[in-house]
Amino acid sequence: MRDKDELIYDLIFSETTVYEIHVEQYIVDIYKYDRFIDNVKEILRKSKVDIVKEKINVEANSVVWRIVVSK
Repeated sequence: MRDKDELIYDLIFSETTVYEIHVEQYIVDIYKYDRFIDNVKEILRKSKVDIVKEKINVEANSVVWRIVVSK
């Protein structure tokens, strides 16, 4: 299990603008992926980081959230 705080720190402060986030690595119940994504979006919004483009791929045992951010 990866640390969500490290992910958020990277999303806010890193120079990288394109991310591929494997949501199943951050949450226990994969079926609650929408709550995780909504929570991260809210934090990014408060941090003045805009999501320019996003795509969510849901499969049987994985959820991949691809985003492009503008800082």
